[in-house]
Formats: sequence, C-alpha cells, structure tokens
Amino acid sequence: MDLSYDSDQQAIVDAVETIMIRQAGPTRARSLGFGGHDDPLLRSLAESGFLDLWHDETIGPLGAVFVAEAASRHHARVNIAVRALVAPAMPGMDAPRRVAITHRGNRGPVRFGQHAEVLLIVDTDGDEAIAASVTASNPVDSPYGFPYAFVETADERRLGPGTSERLASWWRVAIAAEISGALDGALAHTVAYLSQRTQFGKTLGSLQGLQHRLAEHYVWAEGVRQLTRRAAYDGAPATGAAEAATYATQAAQLIGADTHQLSGAIGFTTEFDLHLWTTRLHGLRVEFGGVTAHQLAVARAHWG
Repeated sequence: MDLSYDSDQQAIVDAVETIMIRQAGPTRARSLGFGGHDDPLLRSLAESGFLDLWHDETIGPLGAVFVAEAASRHHARVNIAVRALVAPAMPGMDAPRRVAITHRGNRGPVRFGQHAEVLLIVDTDGDEAIAASVTASNPVDSPYGFPYAFVETADERRLGPGTSERLASWWRVAIAAEISGALDGALAHTVAYLSQRTQFGKTLGSLQGLQHRLAEHYVWAEGVRQLTRRAAYDGAPATGAAEAATYATQAAQLIGADTHQLSGAIGFTTEFDLHLWTTRLHGLRVEFGGVTAHQLAVARAHWG
C-alpha cells in the first residue's frame, strides 16, 4: 500500500499548512481563548475552497480530512471538521460556514454551539438526520479547548431516509481526524521539549526509556491517522468509522495524559503550550458518547 501523497494531495496539504502557519497557532489560540471563534481564518479557508473539497472528484473527503487534521494540529478556533467533512455528506443541504453537531437526547452543551448557524442532529431513535436553525445559545465555561454552549433551535428539517446513520459515521470520522491532528501537535511539542531539556549533562530525549514511550505514542498516532484516512476514503462505512473513532479516543486518553508526564512539572502549567492540544484531546474523546459508544457502534456494525 502506497501511503504517500499524490501531487494534488501534496499541493492541498502544503497550501492549508501555509494558511494555518500564518493565521493560526498557539499565539492566536491564546488570544482568542477557549470561547473565541476565528472568523478571519474561516473566511480564508472558505475563499480558498478548502471547506468544499468533499465533493471534488479529484480529492474528495480525504482532502477534507487533511484540512481537519491541520486545523486541529494548529489549534484553529473554528469547527472546520464538521463544516468540511460532515455537513457536505448530508444530501440536499447547502452547508453554511458555521455549523455544529449533536445527537438527539444530548443534555449537555454543544461544541461551537454559540457560533453555529445550523445544528446537525443525529436522531438516535430514528432513520433521518435533522438540520435545525440555531436561534439562541448560552455559552458555558469549559477547560476542554473549545467553546461550548447550550443551544435553542427552530425550523427542524429532516434530511431523508438513512441520513442519521450516515451523519453518525461521518461525525466519528471527523472526531478521529481532529484527534489525529492534535496528537501530531502534542507529540511534536513533547519531542522538541525533550530534545532541549537537559539533566545531568544529557538531554532527556537521549534516555532510552523515554524514547520507547515516544515510539509507542508514534505508533498509536500513526494508527489513528491511517484508520481515519481509510474510513474517509471508503466513504465512512459504519464499521470503519466506528473503528477509527474507537482507536482515536483510546489514543487520545493515553497520549493526552502521558505527554504531560514526559514533560515533567512544566507540563502541568498553562504557560506551556502542550495543554492547547491535550485539552482539545480530552474534549474530543468524550464527544458523541466517547469510547464506549464507539465500541458499541463497532459491535452493531459487525453483528447487528
């Protein structure tokens, strides 16, 4: 299997990375805070066409995964994964720039709820997904790397038979893609720190015990990346999407905690950029029911 980018994919990855380096990153994320929304970044991505790759015959949903990964890796304060990867999968829907997602019966706040124009709803008791207009929101304080709010909606519209399961599967792929990007960022930051921090005349990164743990983390992160991309390439089948989300949430829990341990005392301070990735990981790993719900979805996909 050839896992390298083709020329079109490489061009998209390079272009999105350039936008993220210029307009996102730790400094920008800190200035916006966890409750902020980066309108200029969202506008740049929309005007460049990177929110609408899903229906492109050349790149398709896999290109949307690349964008979602980059956004999470660079702390983008916009709901890019849902807008670029999930909303376009719904038939007959012109996706607005600002969209959020939840499921029927969710009593908690919605990620990016206060910034959304449209709320997509997985109807866990029915066959049809729902799109509703967001009419009001009540933001809540959250340490989980994203803005959250309780929302009120109106004008619910059902999106057709079979769309609820389809929406759920693409949501799981989006969660996995965001986790993949955040894992990349957290690991790169940790490796850089361990390569510079010295104790007893040598860098911490030269210690074999720490190298083994980082190697294990890399294997987990690479597994998340490939399962996610394969699920997107295959059109988010229920089994593949649930397996990607399951593996990703398990990796998020392991690496989200362990990178702080590897960074020592400074890893537990807000001045250290690591938390910008790991708080995001902890928010994503509990979304849509967390690992238990994803595992149940795997079981249902296999055995009904």
